[in-house]
Amino acid sequence: MKRSVYINFIIFFFLTSITWAQEPVWLSNQAPRKLKKKFKTSGMHRYCALRKKGDDKEGRNRHGSWGKGTDYVQWIRKGASIERAQYVCPCKNEDYSLVLKDPMGKDQKIELIQEDSVCYVKFKLNQEGRYNAYYITQTPSDDALNINVAKAELISHSCRNGHYKKIDNRPVKFYPEVTDFEIIRIRKSGETLHHFTTSGTDEAFQVLYKGKPLSGVPVKIYTQKGWVNTKKTDKDGKVHIDFIQDYFSKLQELDRRKVYYYMVEADYTANDSITYKGQTYPKIHYTATMSDGYRPWRLMYSSKVWGLIIFLAVFVITSIGVFVYKERRKRPYKEITFDESK
Repeated sequence: MKRSVYINFIIFFFLTSITWAQEPVWLSNQAPRKLKKKFKTSGMHRYCALRKKGDDKEGRNRHGSWGKGTDYVQWIRKGASIERAQYVCPCKNEDYSLVLKDPMGKDQKIELIQEDSVCYVKFKLNQEGRYNAYYITQTPSDDALNINVAKAELISHSCRNGHYKKIDNRPVKFYPEVTDFEIIRIRKSGETLHHFTTSGTDEAFQVLYKGKPLSGVPVKIYTQKGWVNTKKTDKDGKVHIDFIQDYFSKLQELDRRKVYYYMVEADYTANDSITYKGQTYPKIHYTATMSDGYRPWRLMYSSKVWGLIIFLAVFVITSIGVFVYKERRKRPYKEITFDESK
């Protein structure tokens, strides 16, 4: 009896290990609860940074912004659940590489920091525009080399520096020299550095392999509220995701600046032979992830206000109509006197 229980435990542990190995790795701007006091976080532009002396409770310095020279970070997380994904460090048997591309496509310094059994990548964002950060791991299995590409698009912008169309209109950059497989978010027409995804809107993503669109690839989206959806890329390698409205609250509790997070994952197996550490693998299994934040649907707030205004207007007009109708139905009082002596 004890032997069978022991065997079942080993089987369960083995299957759990396989499942864990297949879970996606992604980058997050949410610090672990135990380290939150040391870091400042903002949902806008995926900001998470080390606090400095002189920062206020919002994380801003005396100039009113986070400022140049700030050390920004992205946390390494593993798992499909946005809420419960683990904070992890690279495993002993896997190689990893870090790449940070500035808005002009040049390499910038990025480093891995381990603190209190968790890891994060640290870098600076000193130039206006969009940066791309990559954390890439390689892990061999029996019949394939598993490559996980965790990517974050980061925006460096301060309104104090003005607004320039040449910065806003720069095309989406991708880097085949960094990774063969990646996800990019297609920018909307007229999108500026203030763009932020909201519920009820459509976002388009494109899956690229060696710099070219890849069709028929399953793409999953996971949101912090627990919504999961899977779609396949079209002939142009694109997939359109309609973010559902998943924020519901009482009117007095509405917060249009509330930020939730999502993660997009794409999987692809290439039948390409590759030699890794002296061993040849017949396949390469790619997993690419990209994460960001989204806010509740802005029109939800205006629709409630307009609904209240319309209700009050209808109530007032109806009351006036009833009053006028009753006034028109009134007849003037006439007294009739009878003279009984006649």
